[in-house]
Amino acid sequence: MRTITLAVITGCGTILLAQAGFDYAAVQKDMLTGISGDAEALKRAMEICERTLRQYPDHPAALVYHGSGLVFQSQANPEFFSKGLAEMDRAAALDPDNLGVRIPRGSVLITLVRQMRESPLRRAQLEKARTDFQYAFDVQKDHLGDLGTHPLGELLQNLGDIYSRLDQPGEAQKYYEMIQAKLPDSEYAKRAAQWMESRQTLPPAQAECVGCHTGKTR
Repeated sequence: MRTITLAVITGCGTILLAQAGFDYAAVQKDMLTGISGDAEALKRAMEICERTLRQYPDHPAALVYHGSGLVFQSQANPEFFSKGLAEMDRAAALDPDNLGVRIPRGSVLITLVRQMRESPLRRAQLEKARTDFQYAFDVQKDHLGDLGTHPLGELLQNLGDIYSRLDQPGEAQKYYEMIQAKLPDSEYAKRAAQWMESRQTLPPAQAECVGCHTGKTR
């Protein structure tokens, strides 16, 4: 059975958009609580998504969160795995400019990839995560100073980790150096220094989300 721990399923630094009455914040909160072990919270999040999708089948935010929930539940129901991936991909195709869709998908995919063995499927998901986080960086690069430590750290850390996993150390170094310059004395900077010293991809436990929903501090 696949073990999936989606520690960053909600995505850090997402833009919360009210779309067709979809309670984005409530779904985000319940999905997070749900994947942490609260079955009722997960059920509430999935029900909101399903109710929205019955009325608006092409609702990007509902699709990306429902797909995320399916991927998480595929631990017990393997048939949910491919369906969840497809829903997240559909969300991104429907609204490719929406960070509130791209970052959640990228967050789920990079967390998933860190737990997968090398395969064409893993490589494909890693590349999709790269496009999501690279897009998020590119549209915010002139305003990085406006982001808080947590969203900026997660964005840069994920890019560094993704490029390291893609065997592109030059690109990875660019984002790890940016962490050290913009977020000194943070947990992100410690991780960046570790990568800079070894130039080896960090273990999953040292690349997972830091901060608000892990109980860790900077």
